[in-house]
Amino acid sequence: MEAIEPGLVQVTRRSDVDLDSAFASARPRLIRIAASLVGVDGAEDVVQDTYITARARIGQLRDPAAIEAWLARIAVHRSFRIKRRGKRLQELLQAVPLPRWTPPPVGRLELHELVEALPARERAVVVLQHGYGYSLAEVAELVGISHANARKISSRTRARLLRAWLEAEA
Repeated sequence: MEAIEPGLVQVTRRSDVDLDSAFASARPRLIRIAASLVGVDGAEDVVQDTYITARARIGQLRDPAAIEAWLARIAVHRSFRIKRRGKRLQELLQAVPLPRWTPPPVGRLELHELVEALPARERAVVVLQHGYGYSLAEVAELVGISHANARKISSRTRARLLRAWLEAEA
């Protein structure tokens, strides 16, 4: 049994090297595919997810000569998954009634109360980014704003939350 294990380790290392070199050569094509499906901002994330998935599932590859096509198929599936997730989230966000900004009550506050008091767009950006772990590029696409706008809204909202929190604690 010990004689078999070193051979297995060697095969695994070879497939890792093969995957790395194939991925490096296919990367520009994968980025173009992902950009055409999810947009330029989300393409890099799709390609990174593709690599992680490929690394985890390299044992499922039946024809090593078709590794680039296999990687492209993974990228397409990842792109579709992101689009479906974004579409569902957009539908959910539109269905949720979002209150207007009201100043937080004086006294001891909970963070969720501060977040709930934010205007709709600011709350969506902060909750999607920090609550659900979406990248700012994904948040921008989901909310329907530019990446720069999402970054600015996120920054200003975090500062506003910090000020309100510190004022309530004082």
